Amino acid sequence: MKPRKNYRTRPKKTGAKKRQRIKAQKKRLVASGMEEKKLKKLNVVEIRDLIKKTAKAAKKKAVTKTKKVSPKKK
Repeated sequence: MKPRKNYRTRPKKTGAKKRQRIKAQKKRLVASGMEEKKLKKLNVVEIRDLIKKTAKAAKKKAVTKTKKVSPKKK
């Protein structure tokens, strides 16, 4: 009888997918207002850290926007 779960190893990360992911992250940083010249000097780890910081800031900004809305009094 065959086991129900198919145990397999995780797929290996390929260079092409890594480059594709980094390229998308750089596009997001440029869209958030960072200069491309500065991004070219950064390594992969620094880019990832910046993505995390911008995501936290955007999330925080969205929460504060929703809290400030109040009904108009007549």
